[in-house]
Amino acid sequence: MRVMKNLAVFMATGLLSIGMARADICADLGAIHTQSQSHFDGWKKEGAEGAAGKEYDSNFLLDGARSCAISRDSAGYSCIWRFATPAELGQAYQRMVGEIKACQPLLKQAPGIISDKPEERIQGNLRRTMEVTGFDYGDAGVVVMLGQMQITSIQSGTNVSRNELKFSFVRAAARP
Repeated sequence: MRVMKNLAVFMATGLLSIGMARADICADLGAIHTQSQSHFDGWKKEGAEGAAGKEYDSNFLLDGARSCAISRDSAGYSCIWRFATPAELGQAYQRMVGEIKACQPLLKQAPGIISDKPEERIQGNLRRTMEVTGFDYGDAGVVVMLGQMQITSIQSGTNVSRNELKFSFVRAAARP
């Protein structure tokens, strides 16, 4: 009986740790890079018309992403996450920037880091705060952008809050 109880505890602990396991962004970058070479044909689903034209929903979602899409020209792949609070967003952004910095190069050279200063804009009663970090994989012809955006109401009594993290992988256009 004791053996069965210990086995049940061991299995439950193992299942919980599997559920908490995090995806490997470095492996995902490699998979995205490989798919980009075939214009993401293996990941495309027909998507909805967007403001910039037709884009495709993706069969491949990064861990926890709300949605992922492939650009209409098939040169880009992006994902969006939403968070309940600005603090959660900030933590996720910093964690992912650190994880991407720690990845091996896509080809031979480490990416150049393009860092943007946080930007804040106020329009009407809304405040938008944005920060972007870019990774320029020059030898692979790829740029990866990671950005966080917070939109909050600055008018008392109005509860507007949107906290998004966006990952974008863009393959440079072929040069003539």
